[in-house]
Amino acid sequence: MRIGLIGVGTVGGGVVEILESKSDFYKESLGLNIELALVCARSDEELAPFKEKGYPVTTDAMALIQDPSIEVLVELAGGYELPKKWIQAALEQGKHVVTANKALLAKYGHELFPLAKEKGVHILFEAAVGGGIPIIRSLQEAFVGNEVQSLSCIINGTANYILTRMSQEGLSFQEALQEAQEKGYAEADPTFDIEGIDAAHKTALLASLSSRTYVDFEKIYVSGISSLTSADIAFAKDLDCSIKLLGIYNKVEDQIDVRVHPCLVPNDHLLSSVNGVLNAVFLECDNLGPTLQTGAGAGKLPTASAVVADLVALSRYASKLPPIPMDFFQKETKANLLPISETKTRYYFRFTTQDSYGVLANITRVLAESRISIESIIQKGVQDPGKVSIVVITEKTIESRVNAAIEKIDALESVSDKSQVIRFLM
Repeated sequence: MRIGLIGVGTVGGGVVEILESKSDFYKESLGLNIELALVCARSDEELAPFKEKGYPVTTDAMALIQDPSIEVLVELAGGYELPKKWIQAALEQGKHVVTANKALLAKYGHELFPLAKEKGVHILFEAAVGGGIPIIRSLQEAFVGNEVQSLSCIINGTANYILTRMSQEGLSFQEALQEAQEKGYAEADPTFDIEGIDAAHKTALLASLSSRTYVDFEKIYVSGISSLTSADIAFAKDLDCSIKLLGIYNKVEDQIDVRVHPCLVPNDHLLSSVNGVLNAVFLECDNLGPTLQTGAGAGKLPTASAVVADLVALSRYASKLPPIPMDFFQKETKANLLPISETKTRYYFRFTTQDSYGVLANITRVLAESRISIESIIQKGVQDPGKVSIVVITEKTIESRVNAAIEKIDALESVSDKSQVIRFLM
C-alpha cells in the first residue's frame, strides 16, 4: 500500500518513525507492505530531513494527491480549508484518507463522509480523538452489540493538566497555565484548549458515533475552565470531589444531551483519578455496562500510533470490506439535541458577598422563589476583609431555573463578584 503524507510536524514525524521501526514486523508477521511513497510539506526546509533519508518529497499537495500510484492520503497538516480541499480531491480520485484532524471532521464531516461512501473508500480518524486511545474503532466496531446510553470524557490533556496542578499543588489558574506552556502542554494561544473548543470538536464526533446522528459541534453548549479559581478547587476537596473539564453525552428519550463544561466529579468515580495530560472516556452501555478507556491523549508517538493503526487496518481490510458506515454523519440526519436549558443535574454555586446580616437569607429566598432545593451550604471567609464565600449545593434541578436565579442573585447589592456555577457529573 503506497501512502502520501501531508504534514511533517510532530505527529507526521512520529508516523514516519513508527513505520521505519515496524515495517519489517508488518511484512513478516502481518504480510503487509506499507510504503511511504511521497512526503509533502510547505517548505524545502521542513522536507530536508526526509529527503536526506531518501523519501520522495514535494511542496505541492495536489501533485501528491493526483499521483495515480498513491492509494492513501494521510493528512496531518491541520486546519480547515486546505485540508478539506485535499481530502475532497483524494476521495474524488478513489483514494482512502487517514486523518487526525478533529476540527475539520467536526466542521465538514457531514460533507466528506457521504462523499467517501459514494466513492466506496474509507475515511479513518482514530487519531482525531483521544490520541492513542482506540475509542473510535471501539464505537464503530467493538461496541456494535451495545447501545451507548451515556458517555463522559476527559478529552483535552492541556485542561486536565492545568486542573491537576491546581488541585495537587495549589497553583492558581494562571500559574498552572504558564507551567503547561513552559512544558509544551499548552499553546502560546491556549484558547481552544482552556475554553473547551477542542473538547467540543472531539465530543461532537464521539456523540455522533454513539447516537448515529450528526451532532453539530457549533450547536452544543461549551464552557471552559478559565474562570475556575483556587477557592473552587478547595471547596471541591471539601466535597470529596475533583473538578474536571468533561465532554458529556446522554441519551434522553428521543433527544440527546451533548455538552462540554467543568464538572464536579465524586472521588469514587473512575474519572476522578485521571490526572495530568491523560485522556479518558467513560461509557455506560446497555449490555456491557460501565467501561473506561484511558491513555495518552496527545503527543508525538501516541497520536502517531493511532494513525499507523488506521494504515494497518486499511492494508488488511480495505480491499475486502466496504467502508465503515458513516452515512448518519450528514445534515439530513441531524441530532435532536436537548437544549442546555432543559438539562437537569446538581449544582455548585459559589457566591462572594459582603459579610453582613441578611445576605444568606436573600440568596436562599431567591433560590426558593426559583424552585431550587438546597442540599447543603458552606460558608468561609476570604482574603478580602469584610467578604465571605458562600457555597450552595443544590438538589437536582433544571438549568433554566438556575440561570434565572443566578441572574437575580448577581444583581443583589450584597453580592460582590459574579457567581461561580459548576455542574456535578452525577
